[in-house]
Amino acid sequence: MQTCPGRTVRTIGQTVRVWGNKMFKKSLARAGATGVAFGALLAVGALAPAEAAPMSVSIDVVAHTAFDSTVNPFGGNIPGCETGTVAEGPSTTHFTSWGGVYTGVKEFTCAGGEGGVDVRLSAVFGDFGSRGKWHVLDGWGFLDGVKASGTLIGTATANGIDDRYIGSAR
Repeated sequence: MQTCPGRTVRTIGQTVRVWGNKMFKKSLARAGATGVAFGALLAVGALAPAEAAPMSVSIDVVAHTAFDSTVNPFGGNIPGCETGTVAEGPSTTHFTSWGGVYTGVKEFTCAGGEGGVDVRLSAVFGDFGSRGKWHVLDGWGFLDGVKASGTLIGTATANGIDDRYIGSAR
């Protein structure tokens, strides 16, 4: 390295030629500009209104499904939609030697028809009942825009199954 008439200083990833104290002045200028920009970001963040995090609500709904019916009742803890009906939407069922696999859409309509949701359900079933996962595809009425998901546990009944949907909504 040559150092005439100033000196050469090696920094991370680059070589800078220094003449007198110009490097020191540039460093101070950069640090000051960075500090002002960082301070402005902090001030904007501190003064901006805080957005509340979406509130999570626990879901616990039981759909009483009779195998000889396409519309069945449900009951649960959804505020404003404690009871209603569940209708079968598009679905596929594959039977196996141990039971089967169900994938489909269930349409939950609140009593009074003020709102409801379409739920995608994927479950396995057999002598043990059923178990699976679900999530809301779409909502309408006062449930428009709701996001919810969870698990399903089904218990066999004399003429069908009681499917318990457990999860959370936001």
